[in-house]
Amino acid sequence: MGIKEQVYLSSPVFLQNLLTTVYGYQLQRERYGSAYQKRFQELLAKEAHPLDVEADQLKRLNAFLLFCRQHSPYYKTLFAELELQLPLQHVSDLKQIPPLEKETLRQQIESIRTDLEAPIIGKTGGTTGKSIQVRYTKEDMQIRMAHLDYFKATHGVRKGMRRISFTAQSLVSEHQKNPVYWRKNRALNQLLFTVKKISPTTMTDYLRAIDQFDPESIDGLPSAMIELAYHAKREGIELQCRPHAIFPTAEMMTSTERHLIEEVFHGPVFDQYASSEGAPIVAECRCGQKHLHHEMGIIELEADGEVLVTSFDTHGTPLIRYRVGDRMTSSGKMCPCGHPGPVIDSIDGRKRGYLIKPDGQKVFESQLSSLVKVLPNSVERVQYIQNSERDITFLYIPDWTRFSSEHEQQLYRFLKTLLGADMQVSLRAVQEIPREVSGKTLLVKQMMA
Repeated sequence: MGIKEQVYLSSPVFLQNLLTTVYGYQLQRERYGSAYQKRFQELLAKEAHPLDVEADQLKRLNAFLLFCRQHSPYYKTLFAELELQLPLQHVSDLKQIPPLEKETLRQQIESIRTDLEAPIIGKTGGTTGKSIQVRYTKEDMQIRMAHLDYFKATHGVRKGMRRISFTAQSLVSEHQKNPVYWRKNRALNQLLFTVKKISPTTMTDYLRAIDQFDPESIDGLPSAMIELAYHAKREGIELQCRPHAIFPTAEMMTSTERHLIEEVFHGPVFDQYASSEGAPIVAECRCGQKHLHHEMGIIELEADGEVLVTSFDTHGTPLIRYRVGDRMTSSGKMCPCGHPGPVIDSIDGRKRGYLIKPDGQKVFESQLSSLVKVLPNSVERVQYIQNSERDITFLYIPDWTRFSSEHEQQLYRFLKTLLGADMQVSLRAVQEIPREVSGKTLLVKQMMA
């Protein structure tokens, strides 16, 4: 735990709200600059004046590849070895470049990174548990925020509206006695709810706070929304809020769960897909179909549906044909909304496994995967195994060229903070984490009935 987090968690609630707001203003300056304004206006303008998507994408692709050759040692060498002729004549010529694997990115990330100042770190653990930290320029982040805000604007939600967000961040001290599991970010008119305190004994307090705030939009981890929705149904709690839209992210949900969220929270759900590494955004339109934001990059689907992403807005750690680890399916059909690209029918790979604490609280994969985000690419893969109500085994494959005894202490402290003193946690460094019969390696392996 860093010094800033220690100071925050040891502060009274009113001061935590103030610190959250101060941080919100900092993020606002970082995310909403000139690059944001320019891209947001471009996205609005294209509604009246549609572009030639293929030509526009090829132009953006070539600009990005030329940038990578000039600023990334890894790609400068790779393109020379391939004798790659730039600019490309067709988007399909991108296949001349071999896919970038997660392990290659993790091991050679220093040479893949560019010589630009890229102060924003994107940390990902993912459902595979791989430890990867990528970097963005401020302009990269602003462009991503412009696309996210444009997606929300198409569903009637504008920046500054009352917003509730469910986050895996540690907003609340373990020693706090008051049942206040949310913090205010006045900079964005946002109420942040930590999923780490959701349990059978706290969910009514969450629902009351949501109704009192009366959000105009809800976003964040759907696991929290689903748990609260089931609780509301069980207890006969009828919410009065009527948000314009609900935007789940980072985790999958079934059609039944989606309908449950819409019923309980009284708002339509619109899904989105991105990744901490910087994959182009796929978002749901007014017709309920998912489309790629082509200005952000290219998504290729292999024969088995595995996704390769080329992201034009990763100027700190460039991603070209990166195997992100998820799968998609596309029918190739077009949508009546007028979007020029094909419909993406489903996005697989965003799991929602969980551990169960003795008090009934569920700790979902989105929280568990954040463990390796704190480490500097020094863990190759991790797995949580729940053997019994109070017994967790944590397997990890260290990269001994980067891993140190201090990192193991960090892992243990994080686990105890996340899971609580009642859970017995055993850490075990291993050479390999076994795959399941399906061939997948699970982040969470639940051995309890």
